[in-house]
Amino acid sequence: MSNYNDLVNVEELGTKKTEFKEERGDVSFYCKDCKKIVEVNRPNPTGYTFVCKECKGKNVAIGTKEGIKETYKIK
Repeated sequence: MSNYNDLVNVEELGTKKTEFKEERGDVSFYCKDCKKIVEVNRPNPTGYTFVCKECKGKNVAIGTKEGIKETYKIK
């Protein structure tokens, strides 16, 4: 059975992670226009369109808090 470290440390994936936090945090939303973690509206409760409450844009990514921080280089 593979574990997370086996999968992320494959050379072809590009970056090598040496540490993985089991607790990744709650689901978060990152507005690519505002360039920060934001609150969102969800016009269709069963859909995957999210609208940033700050700029009203739809250029929003969803992920765990840790995943968003890693992907968008947030400290």
